Amino acid sequence: MALAEQVALNQLEMDHDTVRTTVLHVNGRNVSWASDNKVIPNNLIPIAVTSAGNKKKQAGKELLEKATLGSQKLPLSDQSDQPNGGFRNALSSAIRVLTCRYHDDNDDDDDLLETKVVPASDRFLPAVNEVLADGRTKAPKTGACGATCDIRNSPNRILKAAEKGNMAEFQRLLAADERRLQFRDSRGRQAIHHAAAHNRINILEFILNRPNVDLRPLDNEGNTPLHSACINGAAQAIAFFINNDPEQLQCFNKEHQSPLHVATQLNKVASLKALCNFKDKIDVEQRSKHGRTALHIACISDNAEAALVLLRDFAASPKTTCDNGFYPIHEAAKNASANAMRVLLEFCESIGIPRADMMKLFDADGNVPLHSAVHAGDLKAVELCLESGALISTQQHDLSTPVHLACSQGAIDIVKLMFRCQPDQKMGCLTCADAQNMTPLHCAAMFDHVELVNFLVDEGASLNATDKEGRSVVLLAAARSAWKTVTSVLKLGADLGLQRDNQGRNLLHHIVLSSGSIEEFTTSINDRLEDFIQLLNERDSYGCTALHYAARNGQLKSIQSLIALGASVNLKNNENQSPLHFAAMFGRFNTVRHLLDSKKGHLIINEMDGMGKTPLHLASQCGHVRVVHLLLVKGALLHRDHKGRTPLHYASMNGYNNTMDQLLAVHSHLLDQTDRDGNTALHMAAMKNRSSTAINLLNLNCKIIKNGLDMTPMDYALHYKHSEVAMAMVIHPSRSDEVMTCQVKTYSCLVEGLIAVMPEVMTTVLDRGISKSKMSHDSDEYFVKYSFTCLQNSEGADVVPMTDEPLPVMNIMVRYGREELLSHPLSVKYLETKWNAYGIYFHILNLMVYTVFLCFLTLNAVQLMQDNKKRHQGISSFEVADAFVRPSLATLSSMTSVVVLSFVLVNVVKEAFQLIQQRTKYFVDVMNILEWTLYLAAGLMALSQLTRIEEKSYQNIVAAVAVFLAWFNYLLFLQRFNRVGLYVVMFLEILSTLLRVVMVFSVLIIAFGLSFHILLARVDLTVQQPIFDHRTGNVTFKPISLGDKGFHTPLVSLIRVGTMMLGELDFLGTYLRPLRNLENSTWYQIVAATLFLVAFIILMPILLMNLLIGLAVGDIETVRRNAQLKRLTMQVRLHTDLERKLPKRILDSVDRTEVSIHPNQKGTGNIFWRTIKRWFGSPRNNGNGVQSRNSKNLHKSFTQFIESNINDIHQQLGRQKDKIREISRNMEMQVTLLRLLVSKMEIKSEAEELDEGEFNSASLARDTAEQVDGDSATDIK
Repeated sequence: MALAEQVALNQLEMDHDTVRTTVLHVNGRNVSWASDNKVIPNNLIPIAVTSAGNKKKQAGKELLEKATLGSQKLPLSDQSDQPNGGFRNALSSAIRVLTCRYHDDNDDDDDLLETKVVPASDRFLPAVNEVLADGRTKAPKTGACGATCDIRNSPNRILKAAEKGNMAEFQRLLAADERRLQFRDSRGRQAIHHAAAHNRINILEFILNRPNVDLRPLDNEGNTPLHSACINGAAQAIAFFINNDPEQLQCFNKEHQSPLHVATQLNKVASLKALCNFKDKIDVEQRSKHGRTALHIACISDNAEAALVLLRDFAASPKTTCDNGFYPIHEAAKNASANAMRVLLEFCESIGIPRADMMKLFDADGNVPLHSAVHAGDLKAVELCLESGALISTQQHDLSTPVHLACSQGAIDIVKLMFRCQPDQKMGCLTCADAQNMTPLHCAAMFDHVELVNFLVDEGASLNATDKEGRSVVLLAAARSAWKTVTSVLKLGADLGLQRDNQGRNLLHHIVLSSGSIEEFTTSINDRLEDFIQLLNERDSYGCTALHYAARNGQLKSIQSLIALGASVNLKNNENQSPLHFAAMFGRFNTVRHLLDSKKGHLIINEMDGMGKTPLHLASQCGHVRVVHLLLVKGALLHRDHKGRTPLHYASMNGYNNTMDQLLAVHSHLLDQTDRDGNTALHMAAMKNRSSTAINLLNLNCKIIKNGLDMTPMDYALHYKHSEVAMAMVIHPSRSDEVMTCQVKTYSCLVEGLIAVMPEVMTTVLDRGISKSKMSHDSDEYFVKYSFTCLQNSEGADVVPMTDEPLPVMNIMVRYGREELLSHPLSVKYLETKWNAYGIYFHILNLMVYTVFLCFLTLNAVQLMQDNKKRHQGISSFEVADAFVRPSLATLSSMTSVVVLSFVLVNVVKEAFQLIQQRTKYFVDVMNILEWTLYLAAGLMALSQLTRIEEKSYQNIVAAVAVFLAWFNYLLFLQRFNRVGLYVVMFLEILSTLLRVVMVFSVLIIAFGLSFHILLARVDLTVQQPIFDHRTGNVTFKPISLGDKGFHTPLVSLIRVGTMMLGELDFLGTYLRPLRNLENSTWYQIVAATLFLVAFIILMPILLMNLLIGLAVGDIETVRRNAQLKRLTMQVRLHTDLERKLPKRILDSVDRTEVSIHPNQKGTGNIFWRTIKRWFGSPRNNGNGVQSRNSKNLHKSFTQFIESNINDIHQQLGRQKDKIREISRNMEMQVTLLRLLVSKMEIKSEAEELDEGEFNSASLARDTAEQVDGDSATDIK
């Protein structure tokens, strides 16, 4: 409801210069005006408005800001201003305030100020109306003096009307706009929510009678109106909604809570009682989040009254578990809900369920309510459980009792309560062990609960009980760094001499392993110091003393304390390692220094462990440079271990170059020392793929020798396929030639091993053979130098020793099928050099001879086809001689036959020699069979013209075969030439693919061929085919059978199907016309044949042909690569065969170790020779090294791009290296300054307590040692 109050305004007195302040105070529901009782004649104006957290203050300010005189704004004074704030100009007109009303809707954000004003002038009316609009209420836009700025029509008013139950106002607002029923406040609540929350049944009934009304709108939290009614305890509204919309009982909000859950969580007993009236419609076991019922929620929130209503009125079951396996009593105990637990127990007892039975309920983890109460730490809940009969000896799944849990938490009050309530269970609980075999005293000791430990001991707990790992209370406390408990237990009389765990470790071992302070510990137990000293040199099951572990962990203060107490520094563990071995292995520099400075330090510096390793071996193996330097300075000797290995072997094996430099700086003779297997440090680096170490050793001029297995370092690199170390060795700046010529065991030479196993390394070797001048790429003097030293044997450096085979490296590449190496620019240039030196001459000469033979063969075949009726039956030797003087047609034919026959005889002899040399391999090559067929056909054709036999039927066939094979062989002959050879090889590759595909799909050809033969061959069908006579103009009909269409035999049918694949279907003549002219009963065979034709068209011409095109186009790159490999392979074999036949003197004169190419210089020579080389030379370069313009420009731009990028990368790497070096120097300077500052300020340094080094290097060193034991040499054996 609105509070209306007439506001009396005192008049203020003003002059033309000053005006006093009038302030509106809003306090609660009271509205008043205050002033200084001054009078302003005929003008009343509020100058400032104040409010507590509302929007009215800003509204008042805006009102005065917009009340202007012409274009001049009046100044505004606030309550914080000085009381005498003046106007700049005289106030001649203002606003007269008549009435002020203040509305409170219990929401600070929605307070409304309704003001009725009468402006002194009409020109102020728009500003007044604009200011008085509340943001939701639209002020009147028209009106005269006396108009009202009314916000009673605000949408918020319908919410207020619903809340207050003002039916008249609600109906008025709703009649004005039906949409106001869906209006929501800031929390998403509609009018129905407000009416339900305030129990306004009249409003709810009115809303119910509205058409298409939604009784279940959701607010921002997903609550329905029934939820709101339950939250606010509106019993009548609850009954209204259940009667009119009972489905709301099953609605859940965003927290997955029904109205029953919400009322229970908020402990709204009135709501629960109202719901109870409809309990037949309510499922009291409804599940909320995590499967909790309303009773679970009541127990969690400790809502005892709600729990009682649920149990008594709703008959909720106290033995229902949630999804997590908890009963309501567990939830109450776990959340310290003692009140709810008491109600639950009392109710269960009233219905005949004993309290003891409720205390025996187990949850999913095996906890009884007492366990849960102890977890919660609530003393009242624990006491209630104990009073209800819960046993403190009850064990959960891990066998822990409530006493265990309380001791782990240090809850001494709970422990005392349990022991006081159940004294007969006390001793059983004190001796009871959990799954880890720990007693409650263990649990208290491991978390350093000293007071509880003392209490348990006083109650009779045993100090000597051990857990699953054999640790007593004092050992467990020491292992968990519970130092107060350790001291207290020792003072209580724990026996030090008998304390050992399953690993044989005593108290001192655990103190050191847990980084405890021995000095402070000995001070606290000064009375038992003698017993403590007895533990100094005791060993555990691994043979380690406390000093071993202190040295391993780098605990300097512990080491000093142990040595001061008398610990021995030369005791060995089971692996015969002393503390010094541990310190050296883990890089503990200061620890090593302390041990060596002890009285027996000089006796242990060179002691060996079980594998014969000294501390120097272990430090070198793990790469601890400072420790190695310290040992060398202190006098460590260079002993060998049981495998004969020096520290340098282990340093190189693990790639520690700085350690190697440190060792070699003192003992340079270690460089080529070998172990018992004959392995040097370089062998070890190759075994472990340490490329930087190999480079370092080669820089130091180490020897490349064989070990006892006759294997070099490169053998191990090839055996283990360690490409990094192999790469580093073969491209070494000064030792690469020596490495390349070294003998390997597995392969005939190192080059073969690299080609077979590491082609990427061989590629790098080939790259090093190409060098470019530093001149500009556009300069005429720019050149590229190709060095062939890695591809051929030279004097003093045989790449492939002990072989007389020409082109040994290239043949190895062919043997292993390394296309990337054969197509490398250096390999291509090498073959090109061979071709230009002698290959082109021999092959062009061979081509010319074969061209002459081809011309005579073709001429002879053409002459055979001419009509020779006067041909002689025979020919004598005189006639042949006379034919050369006066040649006739027959004589010319005889001459060509003699030439062809002579060429055939020569080549037959050549092929016979090849057959004798190659034996069975000769028949593997299809080209040999093709040549034999050619020579046989050519010979028969020539003999047929030299003999008396005339008009033999085989002559034309033989001639056709001979001519076809001769020209086809001419095409194959062009493979040898680089320019056109690639296309020929690609043609053969595609032909091979085609033949394979046709062989696969020949099944379909046979299937369709036989089908058409069966359907169309034996059908007695004759059709009349019209024939037009052009001379007479008459049309006659000729009977034609289907047998004439090509299906009368299976073989002919298959051939016809092959032609049909190319598109020769003849659908009209073979299928359509016979079907139309059919007059007998065999028409269905034509129909079936037509259906087969449709299937044939889909499968063969369409699908198969497209497949062939796809294979040809899509696989063209693979075809090109294979063709390139085959062409290069063929060139290698041709050059190899040719060099076998040429004298060595000629080869030595034409062989070159390097070639310089000037790509920007024009070629020389006559036009004819340049043309020959252009067509039969290399596709990359012609004979003079002149590239085509496009390829030259492309090569030049690509080279410039690559070199510019490489230069940029080198520059960036150089800058990064400089920055890293600068950062390293700065860090070293900062460390030096910090050390100086620490020493000057006498600050306790961390190095005084904890040494440097790597903790995890123990396993690394051990693993490395194990790997070395069964390493490479044994595997290769």
